Parts: sequence; C-alpha cells; structure tokens
Amino acid sequence: MSMKSLVALSILVTLFSNARGDQWPGWRGPSHDGLCKEQELPIRWGPTENVHWKISLPGIGHSSPIVWDDAIFVTTCVPEKLSRHLLRIDRETGRILWDRKIAISPIEEMHRDNNPAAATPVTDGQSIFVVFMVHDGLEVTALDFDGKKVWSRRVGSFQASHGFCSSLILDVNLLFLSGLQDGSDAFVAALDKRSGQIVWKVPRGNRIRSYSTPCLCTVENQPALLLSGADQTVAYHRQTGEPIWEIDGPGSKTVSSVVACSKSNIAFVCGGRDQKFFAIDLNSANQTEHPTSRIVWQATKGIPYITSPLLSAGKLHILSDEGVYRCYEAASGDLLKEKRAVAEVRSSMIANDRHIYVTDITGRTTVVNNDEHWTVLSENDIGEGVVASLAASNGDLVIRGDRHLFLIRDQGS
Repeated sequence: MSMKSLVALSILVTLFSNARGDQWPGWRGPSHDGLCKEQELPIRWGPTENVHWKISLPGIGHSSPIVWDDAIFVTTCVPEKLSRHLLRIDRETGRILWDRKIAISPIEEMHRDNNPAAATPVTDGQSIFVVFMVHDGLEVTALDFDGKKVWSRRVGSFQASHGFCSSLILDVNLLFLSGLQDGSDAFVAALDKRSGQIVWKVPRGNRIRSYSTPCLCTVENQPALLLSGADQTVAYHRQTGEPIWEIDGPGSKTVSSVVACSKSNIAFVCGGRDQKFFAIDLNSANQTEHPTSRIVWQATKGIPYITSPLLSAGKLHILSDEGVYRCYEAASGDLLKEKRAVAEVRSSMIANDRHIYVTDITGRTTVVNNDEHWTVLSENDIGEGVVASLAASNGDLVIRGDRHLFLIRDQGS
C-alpha cells in the first residue's frame, strides 16, 4: 500500500472513530452525570418523524436503556409471571436478540411510582451487570453479551416500603451498590465484577430508605465513592469502603443522584424532600475539623427529590420534580435563570456541548441550548409517558416510554 493510501486510510479511521461517539454504558452515561461527547444528536422528532424504530417490550420497567456498539440492553419485569428479565436489542433493527430470565420472586412492596425493574444495568463491554430485589434481598447478576449467566450474588437483605431502584456503578473491576433502607442490613458495598465476590460491605447506622446512585469522585486525593441519603452525605474510600468523612443532610430520603465537577472538585447534592441543596468542596486543602465547612453554597427552593442535576460548562442546571428550572453559576451559587419550564418530570436531564434534553412525564422532550437562557429549540412528543432517563450514543437517542422503546435518529444523517 502506498504512503498516500495509508494516510487516506488513517484519516478515514480517525473520522469513523470520531463519528461513533460515546457508548452509554450505565446510569446517566459514560461519566454518570448525563453528559456525552456526541456532537450531532437529533433535536426534532415526533411519533413518526425521525423514529428509526419503535418496539414493544415484554413486561414493565422504569430502568434506563444502556448502549454498547450495536447492542441495547434493558431490564423488565413480567408481573403475571413474577419474573425479572434482561433483554438485548439490536440497535439497527430493534429486534430482540435474546430475553434472559434473571429471577422469579414475588413482587415486592413499593411506592406507586416505583417499579420492580427500576435499577439501570451497567456494562464494561464484555459483561452486563443487573440488580433486582429478589425474595427480600438485593441480588446482583452478571451475564455475557450472549446472554449466558456468569455469576449471581445476594449482597444483603432489603426492607423498604417504597421498594428498590438504585443503579449499579462500575469503576474498573469494582461494582458499587447502595443498599440504604429501613431494615437492619442497611449497607454500601463493592463487588468484584469478575467473580461477584463482595470486596467490602459497610453498614449504615441511619436506617432510612434512600435511592441515590453512588457518585465516583476524588476526596482528599483518594479515589472516593460519594453517596447521599438517610440524613447523611458520606465519602467512602473506593478500594476499602472506609469512610473518609460525612456531613449531615441534605435530606432524609433521597432519590436524586450526586454529580461532581472534576475540575473544581465540587459535588452537588439534592435533598428535595427536605428542600435543601448542598454544593460541597471535596478538596483536601479546604478541610477543617468541622465537615459543614466544606459546604460552599446552599439553596432551598425548587430542589428535586427524584431528578438529578446537570453540570455543564460551569453551569449547574436543576429541574424540580414539578418542572421548575433553575440555572446557577456552579462555583458561586449565583442564580442565573428561574423558570416554570415543563410538566412534571421523573427523567433526569442529559446533554451534549450544544443542547440539553429535558423529558417530562407526558413523553415530551424539550431541547434547549446548553446555556443559562432556556432558549427552546424544539418540543418533541413520542405519544406516551416517560419516566426513564434517555440514552445517547453514536448520533442516536434511545427513549423508554410507558409501552415502547424508541430509537430516534436524524433521517438526514
């Protein structure tokens, strides 16, 4: 092959690689915060416009879809059969390639807005990891991409009148699971992704059901896991589970997940039921004997209980469960914008560099510019309700509705 051909091939490979964009391997995407590097995502669609495919899913579920290359994975529960499932769906055609029954168990007691398939799975590109409540306990299962079960592990018992919905988080070889609950086995745990062995399991003294998904961050120059709920925000050492520090609050019961800025090392924590919000400094240079001195700024209005905040380009975007939007200067807490923007929401925002996607419970996704002005570019309806957060990968959006799974693709691309 000539040098000119090699250069051309190299350029094509680079362009193809850049065009593919991000995987969407777990809850809120590759960085667990709703952000992606996708440059070209659809901004207009409808029940038929730019819908590449639409399929019915067996059973019910509130978990978000995840995407790896040509595979989409989603969990469901079939109540009449008492069964929990993981499905693999072909990204291009929407065909269900396999449907694996993970467990059979009585349907647990839960809040009317919860669901037995509410926790989002996570993948490393070789295995998929799922968690369900099975016979009053939390059971984590690993499957390969062919749907073969690799291992299954009961991590602990679980008691909560609102059910379970916290998602797994993966970091290299460790899976992290929050088991905050009303029962005596309240815990936070790390599992070896290869074997399912419990690496560490730390009990929680405050036994209050909470559903925030753990956040990976750096605390005092140590790899940390930050978790809010049960009247505390606690930083754990990622490798050992040892608590690094803890702060009271901001909420007794939480669902909204923590997001952290790696540049400023500030974490943002919502306690919507108690109408409290903390921006917490994670830098060791600012440590004192009083943990509350880490709180950089606070807010008390429009704090979400369920939806998670979005941090992008130095701006913190918060959407209350009732649909009130607020944008803050992330470092200072200065309020830049306040607006009653959409209907009630349960889905958390996602964004690329250009746009923010806000999906309300009616199934309408409002696309706005990624800045503090709430400039609406489009409003897009799929014709059914949406609770799950969206996934974005390789120019596509994947939306789980009440009855169907949609792949949204710009038909002009």
